Amino acid sequence: MTIDALPVRQARNRTLIVLILDTSSSMGHTGAIGELNDALQKWCAELRGNDALQMAGEIAMITFGKDHVMAVDPSGRVGGHTPRPFVPLRDFDPPELQSGGVTPMVEAIQYALEVLSVRKRELTAEGLGLAYRPMLHLITDGVPTDEKGNRTDRWRDVAAVLRQHEAGKHLLFFALGVRGADQEVLSGLAPKAWYLLGDTNFGKVLRLVSTSIGSAQAESRDAPAEIIYDHFQRDNKKNEEMRRWLDDEGVSSDGR
Repeated sequence: MTIDALPVRQARNRTLIVLILDTSSSMGHTGAIGELNDALQKWCAELRGNDALQMAGEIAMITFGKDHVMAVDPSGRVGGHTPRPFVPLRDFDPPELQSGGVTPMVEAIQYALEVLSVRKRELTAEGLGLAYRPMLHLITDGVPTDEKGNRTDRWRDVAAVLRQHEAGKHLLFFALGVRGADQEVLSGLAPKAWYLLGDTNFGKVLRLVSTSIGSAQAESRDAPAEIIYDHFQRDNKKNEEMRRWLDDEGVSSDGR
């Protein structure tokens, strides 16, 4: 006699994660879009090992560049724009992203805030709560532009809105850039939670996303954003020191 596996039940309190992903033409010129797609698939596999997050997590993907700004189905089941941006993390199977167009970063962040607000209202209506503060992660290789491709400073207005949301303990915002991104923009959008790599190692970028999730889970949901960001910086420093030590020592699987 065989016993069917019991269905996985989602936790009543959810953890909301939003990836705001740059898919502008520059991502295609450098080959970065392919590296991002590969890194997302590997990260998806890694997340499956986190049982608690699989039960409570929901994820949304907002892209900006090709097709302007849109919500992509994180499960890969629906092509183009999806009317339901969030899916359970256990269904996460990111589709292959394509690059093109300018860099409407400002509009993407604004849309991510809107999508998050809608999902929070839906959870409240369903009698569900939040396990931790929602986390938004911007991942980019460029600078925000207008519809003609000219650089814009409208991100400063969005930064002010983000500070208000943080002060109200409504969300956490992380700005993660690879080669080509602008330090002023990243640090302005996320003064306590920005990171700029000198290459296009999206695997490392997504490790930072994982670190940020762990840091948020380690603190009280009512903790000030600065406390959680400080925890993120400490955790990231520890992780980097450990990776450097392993690289220097050349430790193998048998300990030699």
